[in-house]
Formats: sequence, C-alpha cells, structure tokens
Amino acid sequence: MTIKLYSWPMSSGTRVSWALEELALPYEYVLLDAKKQEHRSAEMLALNPHGKVPALVDGELRLFESCAILLYLGSRYGAAKGLWPAPSGQSHADAVCWTVWASTELGPYLMQVVYHGLDSPVSYKPEDRSGAAAAYSRGQLERMLDTLEARLDGRDYLMGGFSLVDVAAASWLLLGTHLGLPLESHPRVAQWCRRCGERPAFRRAR
Repeated sequence: MTIKLYSWPMSSGTRVSWALEELALPYEYVLLDAKKQEHRSAEMLALNPHGKVPALVDGELRLFESCAILLYLGSRYGAAKGLWPAPSGQSHADAVCWTVWASTELGPYLMQVVYHGLDSPVSYKPEDRSGAAAAYSRGQLERMLDTLEARLDGRDYLMGGFSLVDVAAASWLLLGTHLGLPLESHPRVAQWCRRCGERPAFRRAR
C-alpha cells in the first residue's frame, strides 16, 4: 500500500517529504488547501487530532508530528537504506537524541528569532515584536549553533554519513537561512547546510 503524506509546501511536512525522497519510497502527496481549512476536516482530524500538517498514513498506521514521523521512517525503513543506525548501540541512541533535539530545541528557538528578531515574510510586525524574546532566543540559538559546530568538527554530517538526522536538523536551518538567518559565524554549520540543501532529494521535496 502506498504511503500517503498529507501536507502543503513550506511547512513541517517538507522535512517528511525530504525523508521519503531520500528513502526512495513511493508515496502519494495529498496537497491540502489551508485557505479552505482542509486540515480541520473530519477526515484530517482522524489522522491528526490537532488539525495540523503533516500527517502520514502507512498501511494501517497513522502518524502526526514531523519528528515522530521521521523517527518512524528511520526505524521502519532507514537502516536498510543506510540512512538510520541499526536499533542498538550508541549510534542509534545518538540518532534519536539529535532528531528529538532538532524538533524540541533547535526549531522552536530558531522560529522565535525569526518572529521577533528578523525582517522576513513570516516575522511579526515591528510593533508586535519583543526585544527580550528576540535576545533570549538568539542567545539560546547561538549556543545550539556552537554545539552543532563542535559536532561537525571532522564530520560532513551529524552522524558521519548523511542520514535522516540531518533531515531533522538541517531542515530548520535551511528554512532559517531562507528567511535571512546568518550562519557566517559558524562555518562548519553553514557548509553542512549547503551540502544538505544541494541534495537532489531535498530539491524534489521542495
């Protein structure tokens, strides 16, 4: 049975379609119309009770939240494709931790910097921004970029070779740089992002 991904462009579903493209899995992209509130339909709420994208159906399984979907795809399909560690040992533990970290730490702080500290199409209006929120989130994001810079010392990718862990983390920073986030002070991170963004699977997913 074909995998179905319910999503729309420029959303967290993009990292899921990127992962599916990297895994070379056949899937159907079900494009939802946000303006028509299709993500709030009864059909979609049965797949994602929060009324958001993405949602993924694989046979009898239904999943929501991009991080959870990436972990599922890694565990179900990734090892055979060389894109996820085997389910034992420190490498697998590292893959899970970095993937969850990207969703719970890197992404939220990055978006707060975008909302409050940048001039981008999705930033808040100047009168609605908080300087305190921008400064705090910027400090947290800088600390995370320092950690990524150290992790990438001697590595081309977060796990050594490219994996779905890179999809989880680089997808956030590729969005950030697209919206004007500078990475010049972290050259290894910037080079890693460029490598990830040049992958054919990422370009197809976009």
